[in-house]
Amino acid sequence: MLNILLTNDDGYNATGILLLKKKLTKYGHVVVVAPKEAMSAKSVTITLGRPIEVKKYEDDLYVVDGTPADSVSFGLSSFKTKFDLVVSGCNNGFNISYDTIYSGTVGACLESLTYRVPAIAVSCDGNFNIIEDYFEMVMDFILKNKLLSKEYLLNINFPHGDIVKDIKITSLYYREENTYFVKQSEDNYLALRDINDEKCIDVDSDVYCVYHNIVSITKLNKTNYLKEEK
Repeated sequence: MLNILLTNDDGYNATGILLLKKKLTKYGHVVVVAPKEAMSAKSVTITLGRPIEVKKYEDDLYVVDGTPADSVSFGLSSFKTKFDLVVSGCNNGFNISYDTIYSGTVGACLESLTYRVPAIAVSCDGNFNIIEDYFEMVMDFILKNKLLSKEYLLNINFPHGDIVKDIKITSLYYREENTYFVKQSEDNYLALRDINDEKCIDVDSDVYCVYHNIVSITKLNKTNYLKEEK
């Protein structure tokens, strides 16, 4: 049985983290240390220059007035428990391709690697029924195949829809995308992204799998983002 630190970037009372807490109790003792507020797109941001408020709401639930990375850092450095695994999620929305650079869900796991603790980031497109139905299958696959590592995190994306046909170890897809800004008022602009993931034909990639009923498991560390120029 594992000692598991559970966090997220959607806030401590979000649907995804409550569901994962229930699912993970099969695998060990779960302690939740999670942000007080939604912290999407915070990446591995840490809080410096001000105190961080941490409140114990109940047994094994600590709420942090900070980022996902702050939550992991506090949990791994401040308890007597030696954690075997950090789990982050389940995020409400995919974390695929370049999303992983910005993701607070993934950022929490990158922070875990600095403590040499294996980590799993879990995301879906907002359909939490697929987590309810298939999470154990994926977790058992990870443990059976001994995929947990201190050298990389596992970025898991459950597919669009209600059915899982397969689980695949994938690569990070370098999709083409365009960020642009639309003027809203004299001093305000809205940032938008022009992407079309569903056109991806790289069958070994994370992007392809989530649109073809396949759970994507991508091994990530900082070198994944160093794309060689051809």
